[in-house]
Order: sequence, then structure tokens, then C-alpha cells
Amino acid sequence: MNHLEIDKEIAHLERVFVVISTSDRIPLSYWQERLRGLVSPCLMPSQRERVARLMEMLRLLKKAEEALRVKPPLHRTGTRS
Repeated sequence: MNHLEIDKEIAHLERVFVVISTSDRIPLSYWQERLRGLVSPCLMPSQRERVARLMEMLRLLKKAEEALRVKPPLHRTGTRS
């Protein structure tokens, strides 16, 4: 991938990451693989910074997803314990 194609892919992921959530049809692992595919020693410094921001956004989404899985279900009374 040349630098222009990388910039286009990063821009696409930046647009997508603003609207994805843990409940989307496409799993977060898909986006993680797309992002990993961009990591390369030939990235320009600005591209590395943008990819790092995207990785942080994805990390926070995965953390939220894990927190949702850990929550115990509500009882009929509306309480968790």
C-alpha cells in the first residue's frame, strides 16, 4: 500500500470508529484486524499517530464490551444482587 492508500484507509477507519459500538453486526475483532493490517515501519509519523488514536478507541470499545459481558443479569426486582 502506498502512503495515499494508507491515508484513505485511515480516514475510512476514523469515520467508522466514530459510529461503531459493541452491539454492531460487525465484531470489533474485524476492525482490529483491519487496523493491524495498517501497522508498518514505513508509516509516516502522522499516520502512526492516527493509527495509535484508532487503536486506543478500539481498546476502549473492547473494554466496554467486556464490561457488558461481566454484568450480572437484573432480578425481577430490578436489582443485580
